[in-house]
Amino acid sequence: MDFVKFAFSRLWRCIVHLLMLPVYGLSRILPKDNNLWVFGAWFGDKYGDNPRFLFEYINQYSQDIRPVWLSRNRKVIKTVRQLGYEAYYTYSIRGISYSAMSGVCVVNVGMRDVNEFVPSPIIVNLWHGVPLKKIGYDSLTDTNATPHRNLRKEVLKMIFPFRRYTEDARLMIACSEEDRGTFSTAFGMPMENIKITGYPRNDSFFTDYNYTEVTREFVVLYAPTHRKEGKTNIAQILVEVLCELDEYLRANNACLDIKLHYYHGKEIRSINGMIAGGEIERIRVLDDSDIGGDIYNVLGKYDILITDYSSIYFDYLLTDRPVIFFPFDYEEYVAYDRDLYYDYDLVTPGPKCKTWDEVCEWITRFKEDPSLYKDERAKTKEKFHVYKDGNSSKRVFEEIIRLL
Repeated sequence: MDFVKFAFSRLWRCIVHLLMLPVYGLSRILPKDNNLWVFGAWFGDKYGDNPRFLFEYINQYSQDIRPVWLSRNRKVIKTVRQLGYEAYYTYSIRGISYSAMSGVCVVNVGMRDVNEFVPSPIIVNLWHGVPLKKIGYDSLTDTNATPHRNLRKEVLKMIFPFRRYTEDARLMIACSEEDRGTFSTAFGMPMENIKITGYPRNDSFFTDYNYTEVTREFVVLYAPTHRKEGKTNIAQILVEVLCELDEYLRANNACLDIKLHYYHGKEIRSINGMIAGGEIERIRVLDDSDIGGDIYNVLGKYDILITDYSSIYFDYLLTDRPVIFFPFDYEEYVAYDRDLYYDYDLVTPGPKCKTWDEVCEWITRFKEDPSLYKDERAKTKEKFHVYKDGNSSKRVFEEIIRLL
């Protein structure tokens, strides 16, 4: 059954690609406007991450550039418009027209963030995190990084000339020389196309930028990364311990927010269902609607971060607050999911826990003394962050202007 669904989806995508060839041909003859920039994120499904923060920076500080957000999610379009910005459905007449006429498109995953059939002349890929997990050509488990990928890409481009890939970006950004080198090998990009600017989303740590206040007394965030792009259920490690965790949190006057990866969004209901059906008071599972669409709106408000292999901790280091690492499935993860670029123990400045009991013990210790592991955090922050000033959006904007 899964194979039939996969085959049907592939066939359908091929048909759509063929139907869009005339649209691409028309877009080639339309004049381009270098002051019109289109933005999108996470396959056109979310309003968030680095493109969002750059989008809002330009809306606020640039009079010359016209930023337009494109999405395949009607709720996202409504949200962006309510904030006073311009947004359209990706495949509406306006959405396609603006893609066809834009001089620049800004994404954080790939061209499906905006419009994969009508690429802008200048593609800017802001990506979505400092890589800890191996990606692209560096990953042995990435099926898109096979030795035959280049040949396959060239064939696809001959059939569908609008096809674009990460390495086709004219500009990619990094936070340090560490991830700059990683992006170069992972995507086969020239180093000169990758600029160290810092991430626009991290500007939120240095301003009062937030849509949702975290006002409870002492709040911890648990933000695990995805498992196999969401194909493995991570909710199961939570539902078994929710009651015990809630009891601990009540006894220690603390709260726990859980933010699952984008790929695990469907699991939020199962966890919330258990919470709603019980007497759990101190735990909540965050939906995008709870945090203004993006965790970076409120990330700087949390007292402690718990994570595993997620790049979110690299960003959180800018707050100088404690991080608890919870790699409960480390051996299985690196063997069957994703290998890592670094020795895990050397780049994770905090305690490594295997059970929730150990996690709770360290919450207590950090609550009493948040300076524990402070020197290790500072050292890692220096390694992975050149800038710590809240001006990353400005630097990215200036780099794009240079390209024009």
